[in-house]
Amino acid sequence: MIRQAIVLAAALTAAGCGTDPTTGWVVGTTFNTDYKTVAVPVVKNDTFDREVGYLLTSALIREIETRTPWRVASETEADTLLEVTVTTVDLRALSQSRLTKLDQEVAVQLTTDWTWERLDDNSTITGWDGMGTTGVFLPSNPIGEPIELGRLQAVDLMAEAIVDRMATSW
Repeated sequence: MIRQAIVLAAALTAAGCGTDPTTGWVVGTTFNTDYKTVAVPVVKNDTFDREVGYLLTSALIREIETRTPWRVASETEADTLLEVTVTTVDLRALSQSRLTKLDQEVAVQLTTDWTWERLDDNSTITGWDGMGTTGVFLPSNPIGEPIELGRLQAVDLMAEAIVDRMATSW
């Protein structure tokens, strides 16, 4: 009886899944396998935070190579091009100490504009202007975390969000 129920559940699950993610549940990857390679040039940075562009470039390459079927290649060899510009990096106090009035929690808000294009015909696959993420760090004592922790969290979340959007672009 239990064996029959398991077989029936497996059959119903397989019957409800397809290979086209636009029609519902999918067995397999949600990434477009028509593309094999992505070029990721150094992220442009329109802010005064000098390191954020290099950090985001590294995080994007890591995300693409670990989570997708694509590999990162140079622009001369790639099928597609991912161009990203960091437009703002802002700090915002989330809470303050009642005793010292110093910030206890601070958010690092990162905003980007990006496009993902096919290189054979220069058509845009997807993109997003004003995509934002936020990282949090605790600068006050006794923890005393550096701003880099918040920046790295915001950068990693941004890379994940961009790659997630690339997966759903088709």
